[in-house]
Amino acid sequence: MSITVIYSREETDHRLSLTKNKFLFISLVFAASLIASTWFIQSFYQKQLSQFKITAAAQRDVSKDKYLQLIKAQTNEKLLVLSTKVGELQAQINRLNALGVRVIEKSKLPVQEFDFASPLPAGGVALQDVEADFQLNTLLKDIEKLDLQQNNQQNQLLHLEIALNNRHLIDQLYISGRPTLGKGSWLSSPFGTRKDPFSGRLTRHKGVDIAGFTGMPIIATAAGVVTESGKKSGYGLMVEVQHGNGLVTRYAHAKSLDVAVGDVVSKGQQVALMGSTGRSTGPHVHYEVLKNGKQINPDYYIQRKAG
Repeated sequence: MSITVIYSREETDHRLSLTKNKFLFISLVFAASLIASTWFIQSFYQKQLSQFKITAAAQRDVSKDKYLQLIKAQTNEKLLVLSTKVGELQAQINRLNALGVRVIEKSKLPVQEFDFASPLPAGGVALQDVEADFQLNTLLKDIEKLDLQQNNQQNQLLHLEIALNNRHLIDQLYISGRPTLGKGSWLSSPFGTRKDPFSGRLTRHKGVDIAGFTGMPIIATAAGVVTESGKKSGYGLMVEVQHGNGLVTRYAHAKSLDVAVGDVVSKGQQVALMGSTGRSTGPHVHYEVLKNGKQINPDYYIQRKAG
């Protein structure tokens, strides 16, 4: 096979003839060039892609390393905070324990009921530890344990406070002792039948007279609310205190009064000063104890010890 190509240029004809062998040779050369070019381009971009992957992987490793360093730094910071928290909780629990033990020693409450020295009773199903040696996990467990212990101590102190307040309230309402403060007072006239100091006739004395000196403090023998404070026929200046459970105390013949109606007084609080007002022959306090509106012998309450 032969291919003839004729073209003209500047009035000259040129003739190119291609034989079958030449055509096959040119085709093979072109195909080889195309294949070589394709391979070269593919190889070039394959190298570029590999290099890009290597660079990207390196950047990821750097970013991962930075991220791990950041996590490590944050973890160390949290460990420091948690360690400080554990120390603070332990110190607070130690203070609560010391306070609880001192209060129990002075309160005369049963030690078994408020045992601050023993560990917190606890229990439950055993669970498998995950990363038991990991410091953060250990600290979290310590904090949880200390927090429970602290709550237990605070609850014990709360119950102790309630118990002490109740006992204090009972002690305050417990009528006992003389209605005078300090030395120098004595029982000058008992409860019961006696000769009246003014008429000389036998009369019923509904309280006891405790003599002393003018201005001697007169105190409440129990906590309560003042229901009377002022002049009363025969009593002179008098204070009456309501203690609840039907019990009332009266303090008469005072020189002056230190409380008013409606005042809440505590046990041992000064309510008046001793005098000789009303139907009296000298400075003393006429002391009465009433039960459900009826005078009873105050000697029982004077002689008994404080609760």
